[in-house]
Amino acid sequence: MMTLKCPLSISKRKDSLFFQLFSYMSAVIISIILLQALAEKALVSAVLKVPSELKHQIESLAQQANILIEEGDMDELADWGNAQPFYLFVLNDHNQPLSHRKMHPHFEFKLRFLRELNGPLNDRVSKPLIGVRLVKGNTLVVQLPSEQHPAHQFIIYFAIIKVVIVVAMLSLFSLILARKLQTPLDRLREASRRLASGDFSVNVVTELNSKTTEFNDLARDFDDMTKEIHALSERQKRLIRDVSHELRTPLARQNLALHLLRAKSPSSSHAIVDRLEREVDQMDELVGEILEFSRLENSRYASQCHPVSLEGIISNQVAQSRLQLKESQQINVNRSEPIPLVMADERLVLRCLSNLLSNAIKYAGDTAQIDVSMYPLSEHPMDKVVIEVSDNGGGIPQHQLDTIFLPFTRLESARDKQSGGYGLGLAIVKESMKLMKGEVRASNRSEGGLRIQLVFMN
Repeated sequence: MMTLKCPLSISKRKDSLFFQLFSYMSAVIISIILLQALAEKALVSAVLKVPSELKHQIESLAQQANILIEEGDMDELADWGNAQPFYLFVLNDHNQPLSHRKMHPHFEFKLRFLRELNGPLNDRVSKPLIGVRLVKGNTLVVQLPSEQHPAHQFIIYFAIIKVVIVVAMLSLFSLILARKLQTPLDRLREASRRLASGDFSVNVVTELNSKTTEFNDLARDFDDMTKEIHALSERQKRLIRDVSHELRTPLARQNLALHLLRAKSPSSSHAIVDRLEREVDQMDELVGEILEFSRLENSRYASQCHPVSLEGIISNQVAQSRLQLKESQQINVNRSEPIPLVMADERLVLRCLSNLLSNAIKYAGDTAQIDVSMYPLSEHPMDKVVIEVSDNGGGIPQHQLDTIFLPFTRLESARDKQSGGYGLGLAIVKESMKLMKGEVRASNRSEGGLRIQLVFMN
């Protein structure tokens, strides 16, 4: 049993985010060290040499020393050495001066570290000795002044290279880390958007396809949450649907009982019976709205989309809605240009228009001016057609525009109850438009009032 668990445990550790980040960081640090060593080596060979101008001066001095050696005048050679801007000596093959000049003990000590003119220098600012071979086995030894040592520039170049290497490696590590984290986060965000839009078929584990343990655990938790939300949503829809169906039977019995009660009760009691009948009718209407919304929301409504003419549908519905108008209310129909046929379900379009016009009549005020317009959408003139229902009422607070299409939403509960609203009319409009592959938009008019647009595909 132990031999089976150990490989699994090791494999799990390798798939952990900590192990992966540790591996990346270790690789970055090792790469920085190696690159720095290589850069230092390359910089030493390229920079730490005798400067060209100084090299030419030393070669010129070597030529002058050769001439003096050939002439054999050592006093003149000593005077020549004293007159040069460098501390130098002409030595024989035993490292002894050819002239009578005395050599400083430190200079004599450094002869064991004599460097060639074309050879590399060290990376410390010092006074190295440069040797140049002369005639007859002699050597010109020149002490390089510290202020002319190339290590001054080397320190600056090496510091710049260090910064460049560190920035490059950190940028590479950041890119790897961003790609390692960004891809799972993008897929998780896309999955959450699909879930928010009602798509419960999303499977984050499959779409994530990650080898990181923490991301896979998060994906599994997200999928479990999706399943739970889906189950809760289904139970809620089933409860509403079942309760609505069950209410239909007692409501029908109440209607029948009220009709029998009216026939047997005296005329003085008819007002109470009328009130009871109105209450039952409202309850029956509410149950019908709930069932209609449930069919649309669960896509159990068999929509029959085909090319239809919106002008005729609008004319018929406006004519019916005018019968509900109060004394000072008006409905105006505006047609700017010929409108092409759209793909729609005629019954659903009628239901959407009926709900929008009923809402405007109820809530826009006793002197409401309701406008019904139809026009091609300017951003897609050949693809989309808009039916717009607007009024000059009080409008809706801007922060609540996105909530009016949710079921059972009431912005003013007392007014809605008084006018018979259930908060389902606009929710039915939204679900109907979704079934017809269209969309619904709500906005407030600049001059006051509410504007709702139904966008149909051409």
